[in-house]
Amino acid sequence: MKVLLIQPSRFRDNNRLDKRKQRWLLGMTLPYIAALTPQDVQVQIKDDMLEEIDFREKCDLVGLTFMSHQAPRAYQLAAGFRRQGIPVAMGGFHASLAPEECQEHADAIVIGEAEETWPQLIRDFQAGQLQPRYKAERLSDLKNLPTPRYDLLDLKKYKLLNIPSQTTRGCPYACNYCEVTQVYGGKFRHRPVDEVIDEIKTIQRLTGSQFIYFVDDNFIANRRHAMEIMEKLIPLGLIYGCLATTNVGDDAELLDLMARSGCLHVNIGMESINPQSLKAINKKQNKIKDYERQFRALRDRGIGYSVNVMFGLDGDGPDIFDATVDFLIHIKAPVSFMFILAPRPGTKVREQLLREGRIFDHDWTRYCGFKVVYHPKYMTPRQLEEEYWRANRRFYSPLSILRRLTTHLYSWHMLPFNLYFAWCVRRRIQPLDYY
Repeated sequence: MKVLLIQPSRFRDNNRLDKRKQRWLLGMTLPYIAALTPQDVQVQIKDDMLEEIDFREKCDLVGLTFMSHQAPRAYQLAAGFRRQGIPVAMGGFHASLAPEECQEHADAIVIGEAEETWPQLIRDFQAGQLQPRYKAERLSDLKNLPTPRYDLLDLKKYKLLNIPSQTTRGCPYACNYCEVTQVYGGKFRHRPVDEVIDEIKTIQRLTGSQFIYFVDDNFIANRRHAMEIMEKLIPLGLIYGCLATTNVGDDAELLDLMARSGCLHVNIGMESINPQSLKAINKKQNKIKDYERQFRALRDRGIGYSVNVMFGLDGDGPDIFDATVDFLIHIKAPVSFMFILAPRPGTKVREQLLREGRIFDHDWTRYCGFKVVYHPKYMTPRQLEEEYWRANRRFYSPLSILRRLTTHLYSWHMLPFNLYFAWCVRRRIQPLDYY
């Protein structure tokens, strides 16, 4: 039996399929699903953005995993294979949170985590008893997880060989724009420390990469667990990046260990400098008065960071754009990823906007983080989109880049990215869209 796993691309404004020769970063999901597949089953992975998809491909089952903005392409791929008589299974955030819609396009869908359900789906298929829907009875305890099958990827197609790994899942914060709590639960779960370290050693041996990217939504969610991992990372001599909340800057001992253990970069969800906007998205953990001190604590230790910013929240007026960029320049933020609120399926903010009749565009392709699909509270949709791009251009202007440079080495490491992102935003290309 052969399973073909596909990462769908997406359609652009001109309805052309997004195709490229390389990505910046590789993803973890499909290599991990391949690792969950029973060993007697042949697995092939294809990236729709980097490769041509042949609907006559010799395979017995196709698996698709995708986010909302990729859904129209995923449905097109599914239809192409099903016309050839090849069954299609769908999973991922969109399938988990819009199951009725996805069920119309697939022979089977996987809702939520796949540790139990994907192997069962394969066995049912082999027995001729494929079910339309698979949902685990419980969340995984994250023990004895397999190492993702990065050997199935052509690593030369990725510009930065940051290999993904995961140490935790779940989040108790329940920010209303985020699907994580709905899919992974409202509590932090963590993998056994020794299993994480063994996986990283295996990844190093198989790929030769010394760069690891922890894809946890909050790497420091369990302080003791994170510190134990970092202590064991020191002898490995690798460099890593991670995601964390703003309060990472409140813990000097933790930051010192991050620096010693090889942390090069932390991505932080700042989201907004407006208290009403943070309240609107239930981002209670962020304290605006502490931002500057928290980010300085990272900078003082030579740890690079990027901040995520979201525009179009219900506290945002037209002044939010310049105020935000002024603040980011003032704190010398090395990189900022700016987004427009995307009310995706399963989020509280989507439920709110639907109740209020404010969503006017239901084309999933536009739910990408840089298109406006709803009526903002204090500006027009056009104003939000135009000001969003102006904020990007201003932040990545030559003067801003110069003003944000510091004497720290990581600041100069970020210079090529700033120049590349400046090129992107001048062409109205969202930098992360090219990852």
